[in-house]
Amino acid sequence: MYSQYRNSVGALLFFDLTDRISYENTLNWLKELQSRVESKVVIVLVGNKKDLVKEDPSSRKVTEAEAEELALRNKLFYRETSAKTGENVKETFEFLAESK
Repeated sequence: MYSQYRNSVGALLFFDLTDRISYENTLNWLKELQSRVESKVVIVLVGNKKDLVKEDPSSRKVTEAEAEELALRNKLFYRETSAKTGENVKETFEFLAESK
């Protein structure tokens, strides 16, 4: 079990910008991840569904500032993406690849 973590050098930890609970659960996922990988792994916290936030700013349940603060406190990098439109997806993967 947990062989998917073995020899990891990078990880993307996603949450939904329009779903506060998904954001709050990132700390649980982060603890799980950190307990299974070496400390030198690069982790990028990713707020997804940026397209929905652009369409309706009131749908945003997690501010960029608070997500950045969470990332800073936990020594993570932070990016916002849209899987639907592809906005910032390639750049996030490239950032992760180049960060190692």
